[in-house]
Amino acid sequence: GFIFQRYHLLPHLDARANAALPAVYAGASQAERSSRAQALLERLGLGERLHHKPNELSGGQQQRVSIARSLMNGGQIILADEPTGALDSASGAEMLKLLRELNERGHTIILVTHDHQVAAHARRVIELKDGKVIRDNGTPAHHQPPQGQDSQPLPPASWWRRLQAQWREAFASGVQSLQGNRLRTALSMLGISIGIAAVVSILALTSAARGSIEKDVSGFMSGRIMVWRGNPNLPPGQPAKAFTAPELESIRALAGVKAVTTEREAQMTARHGARDSMVTVLGAETDTLAMRKLKLDQGRVFQPFDFSSAAQVALIDEKARNNLFKPGENPVGRTLLINPMVGGDPMASLSQGGPAAQPPVGVALPVTIIGVVKPDTGGLVNFGSWLGQVFVPHTAFARKLDLRTDADQFNVLLDFSVPPEEVRRHIEYRMRALHGAEDFGTWSAEEEFRKFQQVTGAMALLFAGVGAISLLVGGVGVMNIMLVSVSERTREIGIRMAVGARQRDVRLQFLVEAVLLCCLGGLVGVLLSWLGAQGINAAQSDLKVEVSWAALGVAFAVSSLVGLIFGTLPARRAAALSPVDALARE
Repeated sequence: GFIFQRYHLLPHLDARANAALPAVYAGASQAERSSRAQALLERLGLGERLHHKPNELSGGQQQRVSIARSLMNGGQIILADEPTGALDSASGAEMLKLLRELNERGHTIILVTHDHQVAAHARRVIELKDGKVIRDNGTPAHHQPPQGQDSQPLPPASWWRRLQAQWREAFASGVQSLQGNRLRTALSMLGISIGIAAVVSILALTSAARGSIEKDVSGFMSGRIMVWRGNPNLPPGQPAKAFTAPELESIRALAGVKAVTTEREAQMTARHGARDSMVTVLGAETDTLAMRKLKLDQGRVFQPFDFSSAAQVALIDEKARNNLFKPGENPVGRTLLINPMVGGDPMASLSQGGPAAQPPVGVALPVTIIGVVKPDTGGLVNFGSWLGQVFVPHTAFARKLDLRTDADQFNVLLDFSVPPEEVRRHIEYRMRALHGAEDFGTWSAEEEFRKFQQVTGAMALLFAGVGAISLLVGGVGVMNIMLVSVSERTREIGIRMAVGARQRDVRLQFLVEAVLLCCLGGLVGVLLSWLGAQGINAAQSDLKVEVSWAALGVAFAVSSLVGLIFGTLPARRAAALSPVDALARE
């Protein structure tokens, strides 16, 4: 054990904790440490000062605590460095009396002093000058070593108990250090909090936006392969053939095909009163509105009897309403005249590889408007036309607007029993065999959707990387603060190493403190992110932002990693200090 001239007690620990410190690194349990420290202090006359900190004790009392600390692990040999040098004469005489009592109880005292009167209390005196022994009076004749039992060391602890004590002390020391510098701790946490909040918020926002977009796109695209008439690579003059009913039936027979649907549409002119507008007329089925992400705004939607009777009724979108009706005018119940465009569809020659197709019916069709639809604002993506849209029952479209049995486009719905890529290859092979040439084009929604997911995922990672820059800045700030802490606590490090702490104990202490600091900052960052998400959700309803438990786990993992990375250098620097050099700096 060591008795220092300047006591070297840790200011943030009380007398009992200071006395018990060596037993921490010996692996003694909390109960063993406390009871032994209390017994030693009571024997030294400090029974009523167990919970006083060093600044609440006199010099002599602090030196008694230092003696108790030297005896904590047994203290068979006590090295006393000028133990009376910082004391007045009365306290010094009392200290020498205590040392004599310890010697009589079985402790060997090696005392260093410049005072001959202090040296006279020893049985053997060795005088040194310039590093050489110039006088040694030797051991007195007939000297018998004391037979006391006070110098018996603590029983050896198992490796598991030593490990537990090591971690408990590191955690307790970290908490005490953070509490002792509240302002600096708060400022250090702020950097980590901002970084974590930025990363979690960006991930939450991009995840919410990505989920909403992918949900909309998936609902429109999932499980579909589109096939259309026309191919720009056809030789000049070779027309593209339309798809006949037997060809569609042959596609329905392929493995992995759930259904084949045709989507009929044409660009026509619509008239109401004195207003004309070019519109896209579509033959609607039951799920057409849902597939196109449209919802009812006024009136009603198509009913089963509208399809069975080929009723001359229509739904229009907002663009068509604005083009054909006055502002504020209710279109529901009004009659609309639909006229085939003179010369046919101007886009048909581009898509079909041949001349424009003239609809066979050239008589204007009156339809009654039963409702108005608008984009579904529940998502971020809406699917529509650059023209106004007019929806009529598909039965009415086939009977009264376009009498052709052939189709220019059809959709293949998949049952996913066969991979979409394989189904697409089978469709292309069969259509080439039936048409004798590749006069058609195909588009797989599943393949495009996977590409879309890859793009959105890459964007999410990019945004998270931008947020991580602030986390990196916060980590550098933590490392800087920990380096300052090492410089400020050099004396504490020296004391701990002098009373038994190993390099790994000091290294663990500062690593745990850095990780604890970063984890607290991460918790505050997650809280800020959660509050931000609640604010965004309260301000609007289109996008629901959530901070999940997974985000909480990732935040703590990242915070711990930042603490480990940026706390390693300060911890290594602290562990590399020599206790002699550390204490000499004071």
